[in-house]
Amino acid sequence: MEKIAEYLPSIFAVLIFAVIWFVIRRILGSVSDKINNSESYKEDTLRVLEEIRDELKELNRNK
Repeated sequence: MEKIAEYLPSIFAVLIFAVIWFVIRRILGSVSDKINNSESYKEDTLRVLEEIRDELKELNRNK
């Protein structure tokens, strides 16, 4: 029992480190996903705007 009591602080330190590491990875993963989604949204918006521009050019040519 005394041997286990000697290693308890080390075990708790490792567990706390693992929990902190897991939380940091989740936060960074979430931020990364938001950045990737905003890039995708920007590309989609740009594509739609280019299509609108092309349609307007075509309408101006037909007048």
